[in-house]
Amino acid sequence: MPVKEPTNAQKHQGGRHLALAEALLRGLSSQLRGAATYVEVGGHVAQVMVAAQGAWMIANIDATTALTCERVILVDVTDGRRDFYVAEGPAFRAGVRARHEAFLQQQGGTRPRNPDSKHTAVRPKDVVEWRDRWDLLQQA
Repeated sequence: MPVKEPTNAQKHQGGRHLALAEALLRGLSSQLRGAATYVEVGGHVAQVMVAAQGAWMIANIDATTALTCERVILVDVTDGRRDFYVAEGPAFRAGVRARHEAFLQQQGGTRPRNPDSKHTAVRPKDVVEWRDRWDLLQQA
C-alpha cells in the first residue's frame, strides 16, 4: 500500500507541534493557542508558519502584514530539515512588505503573470538573522 502524502494542513500542524517541542526542550513553557495558527511560548503569543518546499508561502501579503502578533516562528521541514527561525513580528512583516515591494518595482510595478495576486514568498535567506533566536521567546 503506497504511503499517503500529508496534506498542507497536516504539515502545518506538524510544524506547529515541532515548534512547541523545540521550545519545551529549550526550557521554555509552551502551549497551543487556538485551533490552527498560534502558540504561546514563554508568555509570548507567536504565529507559526511552516515551509515544506523551501519557502514560506503567503497567500495575501496585505492580510499578513496587517497582523499584530508580537512574534513569528518559522519552521522549515523541507527535505526532512527541522530548522527554526524566531522573529519579531513587526520587523518580520516589514521585511516581507519591503521585499514584495522591491519585487514589484523590478517588474515595473505589476506582477507579470497575475496582476491581481497578493501572493509572496519568504525564503530562508530572507530570515537568516532570526535562525534559532529562541531568546526572543524568553519569559515575558
